[in-house]
Formats: sequence, C-alpha cells, structure tokens
Amino acid sequence: MKYQVIRNQHGIEVNMCCASCAFKDLTRLILARYCTKHCKSVKPRECCSQWEMSEQMQAAGSSGGKVKKKAYLQYVLEVREDESLADQLKIQFPHKSLEQIRKDFEEKNGSIYVEP
Repeated sequence: MKYQVIRNQHGIEVNMCCASCAFKDLTRLILARYCTKHCKSVKPRECCSQWEMSEQMQAAGSSGGKVKKKAYLQYVLEVREDESLADQLKIQFPHKSLEQIRKDFEEKNGSIYVEP
C-alpha cells in the first residue's frame, strides 16, 4: 500500500493513515485501532478524508534528539548476546556497561549517532 506523505512543522515525513491520525484510539489489539471520529474499528493503514495529524506526529523532530546508528545498536545486541550465551554455558565472561560498549564502538567506528 502506498501512503500519501505529508511533512510536519519540523520537516519530518508522516504517512497519512489511521496510525498517525489525531482521531485514533489504540485498542489492545495490535492489528486494529478505534476511530473516535467515525466510532468504528479501523486498520492502522487505512485513511479517510477527515485525517488530521496526531499530536505525537506533530511533535516528531522537535526535541532535538539524536538517532543511534543501526550498526551501533547491532553491536550492543551482539555484545549482550555473547554475555547471555556465556551465562547459559556457565562461563566466566565479563559483562560490559553501556558506557564501555559505547566507548569500544566509538574507538573503532566513530560516533554512535547518525549525522544529520
């Protein structure tokens, strides 16, 4: 399904669909949402002519936050999996703090953050 895309005031692209609509209400089911405008269950990818951008989507990009590189997140996962495997095998293996993992990654690869 091809979404229509609109940018919020911070330049972030937002897909126009029920998942990003101000009228959605989350349900306990991941596959459904409740539309408070039409008073019915809807699928997350549906969209209607009364779509309005949700507050969360309007705020996206406003915090000045940073996005971590996928390679860094993968590195953290691999370190933690190695530690977990060592624990399962009852092998003495030093566990690293997040600060140490970050330092190790940055020494080899530079910043953990995606550059804008």
